Amino acid sequence: MAPISVHYWPVSMDDDLNQERKGCKLRWWLWILTVLVVLILVGLTISFAVKANRKACKDGLQAEQECLNYTHLLEHQLTQANEVLQRTKIQADTCNQTVVTLTASLKMETAQGHKQQELVQKLQGEVAELKQKLQDTFDELQRLRKKTETSDTGNGSTSFGNTVNFFLVSVLLTLSLGALLA
Repeated sequence: MAPISVHYWPVSMDDDLNQERKGCKLRWWLWILTVLVVLILVGLTISFAVKANRKACKDGLQAEQECLNYTHLLEHQLTQANEVLQRTKIQADTCNQTVVTLTASLKMETAQGHKQQELVQKLQGEVAELKQKLQDTFDELQRLRKKTETSDTGNGSTSFGNTVNFFLVSVLLTLSLGALLA
């Protein structure tokens, strides 16, 4: 067999020792640095705990809680106001619909009132005509009575037939006038 040649690079012994020493120093520095960071964190935690328990901080928390309570109260009042607003809107819509209905009814009543007014004027015209006819008839009756009286004066007494006739005409005219006015 052939000899195997192994070539080792020459390593100095001082390099190994220096590297070993550097590794130990580095570990010590890491430990010291870790301990310092832990001490700083513990100090900050203690400082924060002291500040958190101060009176001002407690008052701030109490004020924040009061603000939350007041906010909840305002939200509740806003909800109630919105409900009242919705009910009021519904009532307003109902009122508006009622106003529309009443306006339509008023227009119909006004139109009917105008018709009735026209009818009343027509009837008043007829009543005036009938009054005139009544007056004409009464004048005619007076003329006939005078004529009859003048013819009866010769006899010396008034006739019972004329009185009954006059009474009948008066009653009939009064009844016809009452029927027209009703």
